[in-house]
Amino acid sequence: MDGLPRAITTFEQGGGVNTPVEIVLVFDSSGSVRGAGLLDERLFRDNLLAGLPGVTLSVYAFGGPPVTSLVRACGPTSDPLVLRRAFQSVIKKLPGEAAFDLHKPRKDSLIYEAIIETLRDCARHPQPVARLMLVVSDGLPGGELDPAQAASAALQMGIPIYPLLVGHEARIAEFNMRMAAPPRPWETPEDAAAHARYAQTVFDSEDAQASLFTGLGGATGGRSFDPPELNPSAARDVIGFLAGEVRTEYIIGFSPEPGSTPSPHKIEIRLLGGNRGAKMIGGSRMAAY
Repeated sequence: MDGLPRAITTFEQGGGVNTPVEIVLVFDSSGSVRGAGLLDERLFRDNLLAGLPGVTLSVYAFGGPPVTSLVRACGPTSDPLVLRRAFQSVIKKLPGEAAFDLHKPRKDSLIYEAIIETLRDCARHPQPVARLMLVVSDGLPGGELDPAQAASAALQMGIPIYPLLVGHEARIAEFNMRMAAPPRPWETPEDAAAHARYAQTVFDSEDAQASLFTGLGGATGGRSFDPPELNPSAARDVIGFLAGEVRTEYIIGFSPEPGSTPSPHKIEIRLLGGNRGAKMIGGSRMAAY
């Protein structure tokens, strides 16, 4: 810690009964996400909550209406009725429990602003709980293009982000079809070449934005997902992976110095020799104590 070794006083496996876990679900409420097959309470109940009684879900949505707001559909719960209503509120774009202004008028898909505001809302409820965040979006932000602030905020709170990119394969297929299509009869070769260059520029820009979004996984100790299609089978795989993360996560803690003034500290956990090929993900965190 802060470059010096520190004795560990707590060591628990994440799926243990003594460690409550909250999975924060953040949905970009555009049409592609709302129709992606993940907004089904039964998928989470059968593939996650049934085997992990210490896990709760909270549900957030951004993208409107109004487009400048983040909506908390529900706070942490495992109640199937509450979750069903929360998912329906994302699909139908209902008000939810609370709304937070993202202060970007006339902007849609404020991905990174929504992530930061969700983290702030989690910080308002500082009960002892391990959290991880699944963000479902097409990765094309209407606001801030640099995810560094969102990654920094997640690291400071010790919340790994799991970006789930939707519609990426469809965009690639559409671009390839457009590039393979013959020129329009009225186009000159010069016009056709100009249109192709413009299409390539747009595609490259969108692909770069999608890469920035998925990069949040590695930057925060999570993992990104980019399924060819987010059908129920792919959704079960994602949820099953999150369940595995909860089961294999370990919670490590230590006792702060008595009477010390709270301040930020950099904590890094390393595997020592003899780990037999084990790999640790997300071992660096900022913490205030």
